[in-house]
Amino acid sequence: MALLSYAMLTRQTPNDISSFYLSRALPEGGGSNVVNVMLVDFRGFDTLGEITVLGAVALTVYALLRRFRPSKESMELPPQQRQLAPDVATDLVNPRQASDTALGFMMVPAVLVRLLLPIALVVSFYLFMRGHNQPGGGFVAGLVMSVAFILQYMVAGTQWVEAQMSLRPMRWMGFGLLSATLTGLGALFAGYPFLTTHTWHFSLPLLGDIHIASALFFDVGVYAMVVGSTLLMLTALGHQSVRAHKPSNQPKVVAATEGAA
Repeated sequence: MALLSYAMLTRQTPNDISSFYLSRALPEGGGSNVVNVMLVDFRGFDTLGEITVLGAVALTVYALLRRFRPSKESMELPPQQRQLAPDVATDLVNPRQASDTALGFMMVPAVLVRLLLPIALVVSFYLFMRGHNQPGGGFVAGLVMSVAFILQYMVAGTQWVEAQMSLRPMRWMGFGLLSATLTGLGALFAGYPFLTTHTWHFSLPLLGDIHIASALFFDVGVYAMVVGSTLLMLTALGHQSVRAHKPSNQPKVVAATEGAA
């Protein structure tokens, strides 16, 4: 097996596929980042199917968890947590309300993640804009933005975050799928194959020569779909922390005196 592995790893393999994409990424796809050009141009139809499946999975997770309620805690808290002061007690001892912020030792990470939120959004935008020519793109930029929001849920809690901002992940998903589909239909209506990329070149004062590929709008759809589906799935899990177990309806006890009367 060792000799076979060595022979296979040191064997010269044809590089027809890689040379094809490397030679055509910039002139035909309008970008020098071959991986991103493959995702949004050469294999754009596959990417459209992938984000559609991602949206379907997110909706399925949301539907399954929408009416699920976790069972009650069966174990008591340890003495170390029961003896904490009210301002640093856990949510099980001192539940927070929707208007509360992180308390006690959670105040430090709460401040940090709120400061990191605008920075993460700028980094996400930067990765998105450079993705057609440098490492980045809609997928990784959408994940960075989603992580920025998920950190708010982890530190401050579901109720506080949703009281402060309205994310509406389903609208993100709908906009993303619509943007990606319309980009492909635009090429189709112009007489070209579905999702054919076109590049526009122009010059702006102080900025110089700029080229914009139609794949940018497809990547906007990928970005929005990744953000929306990630938020929908993870916030559906986060909502379980604010749901209580519903007791079964018990028949009303009638007093013996009322029965005798």
